[in-house]
Amino acid sequence: MFDTLFCPFMLKAFLISATAAVPFGLIGTFVVVRRIGYLAGAIAHCALGGVGAGLYLQFILSGTVFAALFPPSAVSAAVTILSALLIGAIHFQAKEREDTIIGAVWVITMAAGFILLDITPGSGNISAYLFGDVLLITNTDMILVAGLSTVILAAVIIFFQRFEAVCFDPEFAKVRGISTAFYFLLLLVLTAMTVVTLVQVVGIVLVIAMLTLPAATACRLAKRLLPICGIAVLIGFLSSWIGLVMSVWLYLPAGSSIVLVAATFYLLSLLKRN
Repeated sequence: MFDTLFCPFMLKAFLISATAAVPFGLIGTFVVVRRIGYLAGAIAHCALGGVGAGLYLQFILSGTVFAALFPPSAVSAAVTILSALLIGAIHFQAKEREDTIIGAVWVITMAAGFILLDITPGSGNISAYLFGDVLLITNTDMILVAGLSTVILAAVIIFFQRFEAVCFDPEFAKVRGISTAFYFLLLLVLTAMTVVTLVQVVGIVLVIAMLTLPAATACRLAKRLLPICGIAVLIGFLSSWIGLVMSVWLYLPAGSSIVLVAATFYLLSLLKRN
């Protein structure tokens, strides 16, 4: 077991999960506080379309210098961010049928991703993208996750007070002259970037769990937003590392193990009386 824990691919998994704990703790807190889990879930599932597009582009461009320009993780980031902007626009423009239209975007993007993965030779096991697989982590993925995490952390630090105002009291924020629509869209874009980092660890289907469970647990343990963010990051970090160790020890899927640990933290937090 210990030899496996310290092999190169597991060290990469530990490093990338520790790095990803920062954005999913921070952005997850805003998602939970603002109660936009359904929007985050739609954005998360759009990532499959990006993965499929990236692998398909690499296949049709194989043997050319252009193939290296379309790593699946980078294409997934672009597609997911565009989906976040589209879903945000729908949120503001289509009040009556918002859930129906967003659901259509969600399923169309996922269906396109499944088709592209199916027609791309050598695309691998689709379940690995849905539920995560540490064996898929590459050096390019690690660089992308580190870059996205840095951008997300910087954005949260710079705009923390404005995000706080938009999440807790958007009407008051609007009266104070804060562009609530702009910061809401920015929050969705940051959510999309967080989704891309999480897909590398737990997969597309389980992303929403790691966006919400650590933050929901932190909300049970603290009342102010800044401490909630810190606790959510810590819980995300502990969940990832404990889940990875458990997956090696018990021969379980890493992504599912991480989510089960995060769920255990949340269930334990329910024992605390408010």
